Amino acid sequence: MSRWQRWRAPIALLLITLGGLWLRWLAWRWNAARPLGGDEREYFEQALAIARGAGYHDLLLMRPPLFSLGLALLAILTDSSITALRLLNALVSTATIPLMYWWTRTLLPQLPRRVPLLAATLTAAWYTLALNATELLTETVTLAGLLLAFTLLVRTGRRAAGPWRGAALAGVTVALVCLVRSVALPLLPLGALWLWRGAAGAQRGRRAVIFLLAALLTITPWTIRNALTYHGFIFIDTTGPENLWLDNDPAGREAVKAQLYALGDDRVARSKLATQQGLQALTSHPGWVLQKSWREFRRFWAFEHTDDLLARPAIWVPPSEAWLRVVLGDVLWFVLLLAGAAGLLLLPLERGLRSVLALWALYTVFTGALFHVEYRYRLPLVPVLLPAAAWSLAYIRWRRTPSAEIQRRRWSRPSALAALALVLALALFSLSYAAYPATTVRLIRKHWSLWRAEVALADPTPPPTGAFIDTLGSGIPVYTAEAKAAQALKFDPDSVLARVLQARAALRLHETERAEQLLRTAIAQLPAHPYPHLLLGDLLRARGDLAAARTELAFETASREDLQRWAQLRFSQTPPPAQLELGAGLDLGFIHGFYAAEPDATRWFADQASVTLAPPQSADTLSIRVAAPRPAGLPAPQLTILINGQPIFTQAVGPDWQTIDVPLPAPLDPVQSPRIELRASTQFVPHAYDRTNPDGRALGVRVDSLGWR
Repeated sequence: MSRWQRWRAPIALLLITLGGLWLRWLAWRWNAARPLGGDEREYFEQALAIARGAGYHDLLLMRPPLFSLGLALLAILTDSSITALRLLNALVSTATIPLMYWWTRTLLPQLPRRVPLLAATLTAAWYTLALNATELLTETVTLAGLLLAFTLLVRTGRRAAGPWRGAALAGVTVALVCLVRSVALPLLPLGALWLWRGAAGAQRGRRAVIFLLAALLTITPWTIRNALTYHGFIFIDTTGPENLWLDNDPAGREAVKAQLYALGDDRVARSKLATQQGLQALTSHPGWVLQKSWREFRRFWAFEHTDDLLARPAIWVPPSEAWLRVVLGDVLWFVLLLAGAAGLLLLPLERGLRSVLALWALYTVFTGALFHVEYRYRLPLVPVLLPAAAWSLAYIRWRRTPSAEIQRRRWSRPSALAALALVLALALFSLSYAAYPATTVRLIRKHWSLWRAEVALADPTPPPTGAFIDTLGSGIPVYTAEAKAAQALKFDPDSVLARVLQARAALRLHETERAEQLLRTAIAQLPAHPYPHLLLGDLLRARGDLAAARTELAFETASREDLQRWAQLRFSQTPPPAQLELGAGLDLGFIHGFYAAEPDATRWFADQASVTLAPPQSADTLSIRVAAPRPAGLPAPQLTILINGQPIFTQAVGPDWQTIDVPLPAPLDPVQSPRIELRASTQFVPHAYDRTNPDGRALGVRVDSLGWR
């Protein structure tokens, strides 16, 4: 083997890992400012209390301890920065890429390395894993631990003889994963079963015992802590019994929680009551439980991101992320599901190992249906699905290669028929959950119409009278853009985007009353959507109703999208003013690059921002009121002002408010609004200097007002 052949796979794995790191960085950057969710906040507050020396305390719903303890340690190292903690979680997610390669290489050692490289590629490219890494939840760490645990178990089991350390290490690893999330507990009997019955060598029974002993000895200290704290037996946590009752009582989760919380901190009594009531619910209401479980079972195979984007219109998600979520999230999930299901039945594996993997997959699906499905609960399937999917896809890709090991694998007819039946069943479950094919066709036609309407609106020439057509059946003259928007409404009668496009078309025709009516209709349909609010704010501002305009323009902060740029491109009613107060609620449409307004009606910017003002007419001076407060010891930033790309002024800005008058070097175009750019030489992050301050923004200069004199 040449040197290049020896290094080809490691180099390919490194490039794949770097690609996965870039995708996770992208997801982290998009979600860095997202507020913590319910479970995230509970974990973070628990870790914060530990980091501040308050000691460990169990959450209202008791969970395993290791994730919170690790989060507390990282909180100390990162000074409790949520952004930094999310970035560290993204790095853990990146580590799953080489772990997946190692696990697939261990599972299928006889196959070419392109199969584990393909599994690593799928892990790197699956956007669901990247997005889950932005959440301070246990799933990412659990997945990394599961991949390591499966690898150690299989490597230990296949050795005909060897030291006991491999079994002990596998036991400790499984135990640690259980202490992160108790979903891994079935790996204790499954791992012992593999080492005892399916493994090679005469020492398999001894290795199974060592595996269990190592795992139990690792968990036992926590079990003892629970016994001393609650005066009873709790192996790790009470999640299983309590969820059994919470999810299977027709009274509902909130009613059950009230009964559990009424017992206070008596976790043993709560666990016993939850077990008793949960089992009683299963036997007392079997029809209700079966109906609920069937609904959850079908949801298990659904398209996570499509459902989320349909339930919450993608105003909170940048368009590029929306596409990644659908293509590299849902479409890739569908491919992994079908290819992985077929591969699980057809993989060239030992009987015992195939049984362990199949039982693990069945356990994951069963518990999801028995309790409730959140899409992150599907991630324990990854160690089974991705290697199997990589093998199936590799077989399809390289089956014509005579020398490939894959080509020499032959399937029995019963196995092939079973795999085909399973693939068809899962495809039916997935596609029928929300009528995805019909929804996809409808959305494609809708967005095609919206795109054509946007193109028509982008045409700067006024619509000729001859191009007017009546598509609404109401005698209202509309032109191409509104016709296409009306077409989009046929595919989605509740489309806010279509109403907004219709309103913009009406504004092009100077029909402000009809535009206002369309915008208010859109707001009534989806009050959270910022687009109609902002356009209505521009309309009200031009009319002189400034109080109402401020209310509507405040929706600038309702989306993670760059709405300052959006407003610059789409506002058409209010002309640029000669004087502008930043942060006072009426500046949107004339600014870009600024942060949201401060409580004192000013705005910060980071390194650069821009402002559009009316042509200066006879003015010869630009007046700007700025300040740049800094922690003690930091130098004052240099503020540079450019007009139409030409620098005209540079000066250091101190911490106190000051008004700077900048003479114009030459008369400006009295017709074209000049572009004023502001640049700050240095920035600081408040959280870096005061860890109790949650502000993680990079701040350059603060601006109060500017205008011509």
